Amino acid sequence: MRRAIELANTVTYETTQPNPIVGCVIVDPITNEIVGEGYHPKAGEPHAEVFALRAAMKRAKGSTAYVTLEPCNHFGRTPACSRALVDAGVKRVVIGAFDTDPRVCGGGMKTLLDRGISVVCGCEEKEAVSMNKPFFDRIERERLDSSSIE
Repeated sequence: MRRAIELANTVTYETTQPNPIVGCVIVDPITNEIVGEGYHPKAGEPHAEVFALRAAMKRAKGSTAYVTLEPCNHFGRTPACSRALVDAGVKRVVIGAFDTDPRVCGGGMKTLLDRGISVVCGCEEKEAVSMNKPFFDRIERERLDSSSIE
């Protein structure tokens, strides 16, 4: 997870907004070797998981993915990362922090779990949340703004 955080921190929220900064590392569980890694470079570009899976190629099957934030579960400018992890045959996903964005908010983990993928959330959580403070603050402001409309 430390390597995924390091990768994520190569960019800033100003570059990725409205998306969070995210890093991902794919590890072969037998050799403990990193077989793919990536980060989300800017809004509109593929997410960290996609870059890591592309680098890992067939070696992603049966692997463990370390992702700094819960994988997205919705289609926007890019496809859902939770589904990309499923399609690649990843067997375990270790997540830094829960994504409070209403479009994700546990849905990424549910997709993984529903497909039989082992999920652990909260690894290096303090750092994963801290590095995305502007993202989480924006999500909270939007939540409060929409609740005041009702």
